[in-house]
Amino acid sequence: MLSIFFGSFLVGLSGAMAPGPLMAIAISRSTKDWKAPLKLITGHVLLEALLVLLLLVGVQTIPPFLMKVISLIGGAFLVYMGISQLYEVKDLSLSANTGNSKLSLPVQGALVSLSNPYFLLWWFSVGSAFLFRAREQLFLGVLLFYLGHILSDITWYTLLGVVGQLFTKPSWKGVYRIVLVSTSMILIGFGVYFLIGAFRGDFFHVL
Repeated sequence: MLSIFFGSFLVGLSGAMAPGPLMAIAISRSTKDWKAPLKLITGHVLLEALLVLLLLVGVQTIPPFLMKVISLIGGAFLVYMGISQLYEVKDLSLSANTGNSKLSLPVQGALVSLSNPYFLLWWFSVGSAFLFRAREQLFLGVLLFYLGHILSDITWYTLLGVVGQLFTKPSWKGVYRIVLVSTSMILIGFGVYFLIGAFRGDFFHVL
């Protein structure tokens, strides 16, 4: 049983530490509130709970058309998030807020995760393989798999929140501006990449 938990934690940690849109937002928001990455990851882990349930009831593939729609809408959403974040550079503030987006951080976390086609591909390939192995131990195995996985997310994003507090010092304001612009460009870059991939069909040949 412990092997399920720790195996899930280690695999999940490798995924959590991989650069991506969610991490970019977490880094930029961590400077305003160390708990912001944890709020973001709340939406992410709730979405993962839904995916676990879908896999358990037998949903094992995503129709290519649906993946294309997700890539198009998700790519546009990330571009919007990146551009919105760039506007914060004009009126730079380290006060605790959620930026220009009117969406709550948990909702942002869920939507940004869903906008990433590779997030879904991971769950319907690597994630499902681990889950089905854990299912051999019935409910407890599935529970340990899920807890190990989300603990890796929570651990990493807590660390991001703590490290982000370095930028709250006035002397670091210039560095924060660079971080904000950099993470904005990362979001826009991922958004454009997903949009191009949707039109080219690059995400679907592996399904």
